[in-house]
Amino acid sequence: MTKISTTLLMLLFSATAYAQAENWNTIADPYHLSAYLVAVLLIGVFVLIFSNRLYYYREQEVSNRAKQLNTQLALVLNSNKTEVWTYDVTKIFTLISSETVTRTVYAPIDFAQFFNHDDFEQLRAKITNVLIENSLSETLLVRSHNGQKTYEINVSVLKRDQKHHPMMLLGVQRDITESKRRGEKTHDLSLQYQTVFNSSLVDMIFYGPDGRLMDLNEKACETFMIADRNSFLKKNVHINDIPSYRHININELYDSIRLSSITDIDQVKREDERIPDLNLKGTCYYEAILSPIRDEKGQLHGVMAAGRNITEMVESHHKQEEEVQLLQNTTKQIQSYIQNINYTLRASGVRLITYHPRRHELQIFSDLNKVQYRLSQIRCASLIHESDRRKLRGLFMRMDQGKTGNISEVLHTIFHDQQRRDVYMSFSLIPMTDKEGHVTQYFGLCRDETEMTYTEMRLMEESKKAQETEELKNTFLLNMSYEIRTPLNAVLGFAELFNSPHDVEDEPVFAEEIKRNTDELLNLVNDILFISRLDAKMVEFPKEASDFASLFDGWCYLGWGALGPNVKAVIDNPYNHLVLNIDEQHLGQAIQKICTCSACYTSEGMVRAKYEYHHGELSIVIEDTGKGLRKEVLPHVFDRFVKDDQNKISGTGLDMPIVKELVEQMGGQIEIQSEQGKGTTCYLMIPCEMISREKKTEIINESAT
Repeated sequence: MTKISTTLLMLLFSATAYAQAENWNTIADPYHLSAYLVAVLLIGVFVLIFSNRLYYYREQEVSNRAKQLNTQLALVLNSNKTEVWTYDVTKIFTLISSETVTRTVYAPIDFAQFFNHDDFEQLRAKITNVLIENSLSETLLVRSHNGQKTYEINVSVLKRDQKHHPMMLLGVQRDITESKRRGEKTHDLSLQYQTVFNSSLVDMIFYGPDGRLMDLNEKACETFMIADRNSFLKKNVHINDIPSYRHININELYDSIRLSSITDIDQVKREDERIPDLNLKGTCYYEAILSPIRDEKGQLHGVMAAGRNITEMVESHHKQEEEVQLLQNTTKQIQSYIQNINYTLRASGVRLITYHPRRHELQIFSDLNKVQYRLSQIRCASLIHESDRRKLRGLFMRMDQGKTGNISEVLHTIFHDQQRRDVYMSFSLIPMTDKEGHVTQYFGLCRDETEMTYTEMRLMEESKKAQETEELKNTFLLNMSYEIRTPLNAVLGFAELFNSPHDVEDEPVFAEEIKRNTDELLNLVNDILFISRLDAKMVEFPKEASDFASLFDGWCYLGWGALGPNVKAVIDNPYNHLVLNIDEQHLGQAIQKICTCSACYTSEGMVRAKYEYHHGELSIVIEDTGKGLRKEVLPHVFDRFVKDDQNKISGTGLDMPIVKELVEQMGGQIEIQSEQGKGTTCYLMIPCEMISREKKTEIINESAT
């Protein structure tokens, strides 16, 4: 092939060179045309020869490759004990030899001679199922005609026609006789192993060669409180997850070893996530024997653990030792107990007491072995305050009658403590009976309850004060409800008069009353909301530089807006300018409300307001010559909804309480002096920072420090 290719290339090069050497004008000459035709003919011949040899060599190569593949296929089929056959729609079986890879054609009746009759019928049913496309492939086990061999056959579609219907099926037949025999033998051995494994009276646990838990018997499940054995096996527990086996390397285990362990299951569960999820709790005492299972070559196949839980036996032994130790310590503990009781009695001042109904005698013990006092009923009565002697007589009467049940009393004695307080003693006794249930004596404690008694008295006083406060609050809510309803009912009443028969001339009166009561209601609601915010400490008091001298007159006159013609208003303003760092809004609100109350109670005479600033404090005085307040009314002037002598409310009844809350939350103080018939004077002291000032008689500018 190489020589032919070389010759063909030389001819092509020669023809090309000759054509270049000739004159292109002579190309159309007949002689030259003949030469060209001969050259083309020779080239075609050489191409045909080249193609033929190329096809031949390719065919030889494919044939050799096919033989090689057939040989490899035969080796694979023989090594796997596998045979292959085909079945086409003409009901022809073709068996492919696994040794020579040759094909042998069989009719169905001849092919059936290789298999058991019933098994072949099942094979034909599987073939039919694949042909009608109920299944893509089918697998079944069949026996040979003499029953000595067993085959696993898989039937699938090998070839389809143009309509995609199956034309030829492929059957892969593998001899599984030996593997089936080994499986049956393994199954028999497994049954024997399971019988011994599960019937054992000790815990039997088997770990695989990788250390993973493979099996455990019912006894082990009972010991470790495993409810679901199969679920536990699925957790893939490793032998080194067991606290007692952490240090064991099963690959280095060649001989059986005996282990004993003490494991705190609860602690290990908290500290180590590898501990299996067991229901076992507390301390576990366990002993076990680990035996490796190896074949003749020393290959590890697993580890068998045989063990038992000896917790009950160990705890029983410990309990016996504890009982012995307890018996040895009982005498010492009783003696120590008596000493501790005696010390406690001396240190706490508590005394033991007994009363014998037959002898009518009360005994007081300073310790368990010593009687400190023996008192008769008359002597006991002489030590009790007169107010509680009747209670003492009742106490003795119940015990003399042998009453069952606990007896407890706190009695007022004639003694005094270091603080000169009357001493109160608590007596608590329980009856002691004989075998017949008759009371023989009473036993109990006597202790000083003075501090507790006085504490209870103080609690009662505080409780009484709390109740009074609650009553005041309820009274305030009741008054508030009443005061809101009064103007509201007036508004509704005059509004309904518009719908009833009336004179047109009365309508301005109705409207004026509605407006007046509406304003009163609005002011009342605003004051209630505002004082509620003050009580909840929700009002902020932002301070800023303000000229108090220029604001003071206006605030006073706004409050005195309702003064009568017989009242003279006087304002003493000693400053041209007084710049203070104050809350202008809330301070002005307090001054206006005080002036309003002053005008309300002054029908003739004079009202006067003045102020002064000294040493970081603004002092404001507002006084009037009105009717004043009675002594019994003056302490309640800051209570809410205070009524005057005519049972009328001054303003909304919340003006002075609001003023007091405003002044105190600004850090100041307010005082009122009043005498009936001579007028009232109100003093306000507000701490604030002065920035600059200018008096009317002199000019002083200074910065506050």
